[in-house]
Amino acid sequence: MNITADQREQQRIAFIKNAGWEGAAVEALPVDASARCYFRLIKGSETRIVMDAPPGIAEPVAVFAQVGRHLLSCGVSTPVIHHEDIENGFLLLEDFGDNTYAKLLKAGWDEEKLYKLAVDVLVTMHSSQKLAQIDMPPYDLAFLIKEALIMADWYIPSVKGEALSAEARHDYVSAWCQVFKSLPLLPITLVLRDFHIDNLMILDGREGVASCGLLDFQTAVLGAAPYDLMSLVEDARRDIDDGLRTRMINRYLKAMEIDRDSDEGRAFMSWYYVLSAQRHAKVLGLFTRLYARDQKDAYLKHVQRVSSLMSISLQNDILKPVKNWFDTYFPDYVVELESQTIDQEKVLRSAALTEGYPVSLS
Repeated sequence: MNITADQREQQRIAFIKNAGWEGAAVEALPVDASARCYFRLIKGSETRIVMDAPPGIAEPVAVFAQVGRHLLSCGVSTPVIHHEDIENGFLLLEDFGDNTYAKLLKAGWDEEKLYKLAVDVLVTMHSSQKLAQIDMPPYDLAFLIKEALIMADWYIPSVKGEALSAEARHDYVSAWCQVFKSLPLLPITLVLRDFHIDNLMILDGREGVASCGLLDFQTAVLGAAPYDLMSLVEDARRDIDDGLRTRMINRYLKAMEIDRDSDEGRAFMSWYYVLSAQRHAKVLGLFTRLYARDQKDAYLKHVQRVSSLMSISLQNDILKPVKNWFDTYFPDYVVELESQTIDQEKVLRSAALTEGYPVSLS
């Protein structure tokens, strides 16, 4: 059932009262690309965070709670949940403060030190024998292809001004299927899918890995370990030096006792490169969809960076089928996009058309 903004506010006020925080000062926090919103409660010297995730619109808070508690049990820092209303989509969380990696890097903090800590968090997670012992969706071929198709359905019409043909879209899916089916098997682990500087925080009063707080993990899936390392060092919103990227990959591999030149190391890096290209394709589609469908243009400034990163990934031999597809159907995919160059109505019509095309994973 749809509810108005006023009705939602009344639900939130009732939740705050039931949680024992009636009378607290309420401060709205900046919104992100999701349908969730957050509020800081302040009462004396104490603070809490309210997560407001409207049911049927945002990801269910039950999943956030499930994954957060699981990650805590695996030795990493996620916000403690003090009160919950799963049915109405509210959580009362520990306040991790405002020291996100993004903010600290902008303020001049030691980049190498912050990234080393983030890599060590991944090592701690991936070294836990129980990390994958959680009921989450599989990051399987159908899921990976569905994400890659966001680029085909939203980014291409935003750049070219026309929809992809049914034949070209079919060939796009076939190219990705060929690549993923050629990859060696890797152990399955929990993949957070949004492990990057906007979702990592420095926590005062904690040491080592515990000093890095994790946010935004409710879309976690069971998949291949290279994904979260890749999303950290190939950030859609921030330029990262090639040397730093290499050092962080090597730090992870060394800590996990993986020889990069061994069969295990080559398998890991093959997945890394393929997941890199897939993620960048997805993000290009998401960023253009946010503008064409949701009127959010703040993400368009990152399009050139992301398309350039995808171009680099596609140079790897294992991605040759996908690179050949781009060479054939969409060679000029590395672009700088501005809102005034995008015909929103045409993009919406194009996406509505191509999203209806059948998908074959054979």
